[in-house]
Order: sequence, then structure tokens, then C-alpha cells
Amino acid sequence: MVLSSSPKSVSFIANDTAYEEICCGDAADSIPSDENSRPITLAEFIDALPPILLQQKETANKFPRERNEQDQLRGTKDDPVNALFSRIDLSSGEWKRYALSEPMKNYTRNLIATDDETFTLLLLCWNADKASPIHDHPCDGCWLRVCEGKIQETRYEINGESDTFEVTSDEVYEDDAPAFIDDSMGYHKVGNPSKTTPAVTLHLYCPPFDQCKIWLDPSHASCPSNACMCNYSEYG
Repeated sequence: MVLSSSPKSVSFIANDTAYEEICCGDAADSIPSDENSRPITLAEFIDALPPILLQQKETANKFPRERNEQDQLRGTKDDPVNALFSRIDLSSGEWKRYALSEPMKNYTRNLIATDDETFTLLLLCWNADKASPIHDHPCDGCWLRVCEGKIQETRYEINGESDTFEVTSDEVYEDDAPAFIDDSMGYHKVGNPSKTTPAVTLHLYCPPFDQCKIWLDPSHASCPSNACMCNYSEYG
């Protein structure tokens, strides 16, 4: 199997054996535990993810209480999306074909796959000592894994009285364990803390979005700018 060369060619295999082997959910209950934990390729992840997301959406629409439960589980070990994302085998170097960088940019956004409905999967290449602005996530959340190097994530909440951002956490990630954030957890900026070495991260956004809010001046939290999502490359 090869990765999609366009959004419309992302395949859905919810009813075949490949999906049953990969899916983390009700359909996987009868699968041996080693099948639910084995490493998977990017292509397998891209095929297995949309049915999970569509099932979650359908369940949430029919049963509003389920939506709250999904929100609480999202990004945890009990989140099927998080579990599937954590199984992508980054050690194989499969992601390297998408790792296109530009020395004049802080970072590049390289599109791996999207179905224009449920998800966007991106590879971000960070130049040394560069970072994103503070930004939000107008979606159900962002999952992140480090492919190479180190990444620093600083999280913020808004102080309404002073109209400023206050730091709530400041972490450096060196391994490939998933990190997760949505707007209920605050806003964040991500960057490469190394003065000399580039870094690469894998990002999953569900569902896709075309714009987000960014803050170029943390001392004026009530004055965000709108940023359009532009990719440096698409499909390798």
C-alpha cells in the first residue's frame, strides 16, 4: 500500500481485515493484544483513522452524553485515536520523504495526508532555535510526536484582568510519546530549543481547519491575528 497522492484518494477500509487488525475500539476487542500494540506504518494509520473518527462523530450525534465522554478521553491512553497514533513506527524513517525544510523559515508544514473531512496529518521541520507563535486549535485537538531532535512546548492561559498570557507549563519532549492539546487545555507555542540541531515532529489535527488564531504579542491577549494554514509541501 502507498500513501495517498491526493486528499480524495485516501482509502477507507472499515470493513476489511486490515482495519480490524489495526482499529482500537469495539471492533478490536476480539483481536489478540499483540495485534493492538504492534507498530504500524503511516499508510496503515491513514487507512484506519477515518473510520474511527466517523464512528465517534456518529455516536456523539446520536448520544450527546457520549460527546462529553469522548472529550474527556481525548489524548489519554483510553483514547482510540491517541492509541492508534502512538503505534506509528517512527523508527523506520518512513516520514523522511516528507521532511522538507527551508532555512529562511522558522519551520515548514509538510502535508502527509488528509481526507478534507476528519483529519490532517503533517510533518513539521523546525530550524534550530525557532518556534511558532502562540496559537489556538479550532478543532477537536492536536496530537504531536517527536520524530527527530527535541521540541519545547509552552502552554498558556489568558489572564482576563491583565489581558496577558500566563505560562501554565513548559516542557521539552525528546522521545516519541504522543502529546495532546485542545483549546480547553489552553493555548501553546511549539519550538526547537536546540541552538544547532534541527527537529522534526508529526502532527495530527482532527478535523482539518483552514485558519487559526495566533498571538504575536503576548501582552495583548485580546488582540489575536488570523493565520491561514499554508503547506510548504504536499504528499512528499
